[in-house]
Amino acid sequence: MNFELSEEQTLLAETIKRFVATHYNFDARAKILASPAGHSEDVWAAIAEMGLLGLPFDEAHGGFGGTTVDVMLVMEAIGEGLLVEPYLATVGLGGRFVARAGTKAQQDRILPALVQGKHTLAFAHTEPGARYDLRQVGLPARRSGEAWVLDGDKRMVLHGGQADTLVVSARTAGGDTDEAGITLFLVSRSTPGVT
Repeated sequence: MNFELSEEQTLLAETIKRFVATHYNFDARAKILASPAGHSEDVWAAIAEMGLLGLPFDEAHGGFGGTTVDVMLVMEAIGEGLLVEPYLATVGLGGRFVARAGTKAQQDRILPALVQGKHTLAFAHTEPGARYDLRQVGLPARRSGEAWVLDGDKRMVLHGGQADTLVVSARTAGGDTDEAGITLFLVSRSTPGVT
């Protein structure tokens, strides 16, 4: 097995680290954290312009079809630089869920905007008392005509307060700890009852 980075991956890693070192010093980070948004729209736009938001997504949605290693290189630089922008929540979690499990219409609506930096996501999964058991989903989802109604609480939603859309796990069948019966729903932040 070859564990060496390709030339392109090495250049990607160097470019990201250089960007972080240039634009994200300690004082800049403190100012960004104190802002109402909690992250920098300018940094987010620059990350989008560099193509990093589209890295793991297919070309049909404006992405580059990158690998998990490519995304890992971005995450490593983000972690090292202590960036607070919603890359993990939007690209690594929410965007990947939409890409893998969303309908074609959902993918066509969300992914191009995400790649351009114009749409953010957050994954709402953790529930009170779940104690990090990924199968523990008790939030019920019930049909109401053509729509679904979700009624319950989620906790510790990374970048949930700033996300345009939440990817919410809810129980459509089975008991609270069953592996089967968990369904993902896309919920707009502006939906009545979302706080």
